[in-house]
Amino acid sequence: MPRQAVWTMLLPLLFPLSGCVKKSTHEVALADLARARAEGEELTDRVARQEAREAELERELAEVQADEQRLRRRIEELEREVRTLEVLRAEAVDGLNTSRSEVDRLQLLLSRRGSEYEALREQLATLRAIEEEIRDRNRIYEDMIGRFQSLIDGGRASVNIVRGRMVIQLPQDILFASGSANIGADGRRTLQEIGSVLGELEDREFQVEGHTDNVPISTERFPSNWELSSARALSVVRLLIQAGVSPERVSGAGFGEFHPVAENDDAASRRLNRRIEIVMLPNLDVIAGTSVPND
Repeated sequence: MPRQAVWTMLLPLLFPLSGCVKKSTHEVALADLARARAEGEELTDRVARQEAREAELERELAEVQADEQRLRRRIEELEREVRTLEVLRAEAVDGLNTSRSEVDRLQLLLSRRGSEYEALREQLATLRAIEEEIRDRNRIYEDMIGRFQSLIDGGRASVNIVRGRMVIQLPQDILFASGSANIGADGRRTLQEIGSVLGELEDREFQVEGHTDNVPISTERFPSNWELSSARALSVVRLLIQAGVSPERVSGAGFGEFHPVAENDDAASRRLNRRIEIVMLPNLDVIAGTSVPND
């Protein structure tokens, strides 16, 4: 409130409407006036201070309200950021899961392809080993044909490929008399010549197989054709060893009449079935540890 307005209000109270005033009364009035003036000034100061405090409070309130607005906006921004991050997180998780699934799928596919690759490498190695074995067998076959040509021309031996194996066939009549497992002189000379050649093939193994016709035999020494064919095979084995074939690389087996090469319905076919076969076994060391592919 303005100071002039305060004095205007106080003057009628301090000075009554009378014409004559005593000195003492006048002094009292002056004192009251001074006191009132002081009180008015104090009141004015209090009002001014109050107005200043109110203005300060209004400024502080405005600042607080402004800060509150800023905080609200920041909260809203943070909430938006959180929502955005949640969305990104979800997308990232989905993407990560997708990536992991894709990686797992590719890893599985790679593993399968690797297994297929290794299987194909093994099959290729097997085929190469078999191919090399066939070439080596054919080379030996051609060499045998050349070296045994005189035996072949004389009807004392034949060299053939039977079921993928090289087979030297010797007719029984060249080696044994009927019902006997003892090798004659002509047979010994033939086997000596064959044995000297086979002995040079140090990386090859041979099996001597005895075969008969279907005419039964029943003697004290040979109760059946099993015993006769086996005894003949072992007789040949012993002579081949004497000719230079290592005993570790030769074996004997009897097949009786059960592997004929011709019908047993006449003398000529039975003669063909009575035979000794020296079979060159496959070189298993070449393809050891591998398997032949099915297709």
